[in-house]
Amino acid sequence: MATNITTGFNSIYLTAQLPETVFIGTDQPNVTIRVEVDGDEVFKSVYYPYNSVIAFRDLRSIVEAAMLDQGLDIANLEIWADPSSGNSSAVQDVKVIYSDLKFGDDTETVLKSMFLTTRKSALIPKDGHVVLCNYAKAYEESYNYATIFYSVSYAPDTVLQYNNIMSRVQSTSAKIVSVKLDYEYFKSIVDTAISGNSIIRGVEYHIGGRQFNIFFTNKKPTETFMFLNSFGEQETLYLYGSTTTKTEIDRSEAISGRTTQFYDETVKVKHEVETAPLTFEEAKWVSQMLTSKSVFKYVGEHQVETLLISDITSEVTDSSKELTRIKFSWKYAKGSEWA
Repeated sequence: MATNITTGFNSIYLTAQLPETVFIGTDQPNVTIRVEVDGDEVFKSVYYPYNSVIAFRDLRSIVEAAMLDQGLDIANLEIWADPSSGNSSAVQDVKVIYSDLKFGDDTETVLKSMFLTTRKSALIPKDGHVVLCNYAKAYEESYNYATIFYSVSYAPDTVLQYNNIMSRVQSTSAKIVSVKLDYEYFKSIVDTAISGNSIIRGVEYHIGGRQFNIFFTNKKPTETFMFLNSFGEQETLYLYGSTTTKTEIDRSEAISGRTTQFYDETVKVKHEVETAPLTFEEAKWVSQMLTSKSVFKYVGEHQVETLLISDITSEVTDSSKELTRIKFSWKYAKGSEWA
């Protein structure tokens, strides 16, 4: 009996849906198993068969750790089984997309029906933006368009719509495609079409079977955070609610003669946030930020600082009687405050 990886693999996986166990049949006394992610060897170990079978476990955590370490949201996966003698067996030509979420459908079905985010809509300020990502096959064609709802200055209460048809092909190679969408982008499309000055109300954005709704508001957010979502993609959270900044000062006191002095002073600052009422979908999405491996915010025009999230109170309910409010605290990872 030769050495063979007997577990079947599809051509693409979300990492959370990779096979739990990879079985290898062999007649050799030992087999070296290697895992490569985007050409880099990230795992190598010698395994000894039991009844001519090796059960290789924990593939998901190996792949996800490597992708996070390399900053990859999509990668090529190879698994090699090298026997002590004879020919190697391999799993090749498998693409993996980072995801800490599992779905009931297979990966192909999931990727065709959703963007790489768990939310279906976004409320953003007019000077904000939303980045949408989706997986596209090479030269894959789909019906891609945006329905833009708008008003004009002489009839502000009348909502009109304009359909903007986009290219049917997103990419010439299999990859994750991202697009940055904002108020000015859609306004320029409508203004050009109607030769006028439009007021954008909202947008339905369609890529094949995927749909995302965007709504714009004049209201400024109380906090703006960026984080890596469940697919390893960067998203921006415009939060409406209230923030309370608390400063804790711990210091020792010494008396020399009649003079009192302080020493060993420690200053701790944390910001306590309570969100405005959130829908069930919004609350689940915000909870992703609270457990994200990377949360940060701009402290200048081009500088970002990493944040630490703590003191989380997140009780998400789908009750129609009461919307969810989430409370949490954050502070700068480096400890310093920014003006």
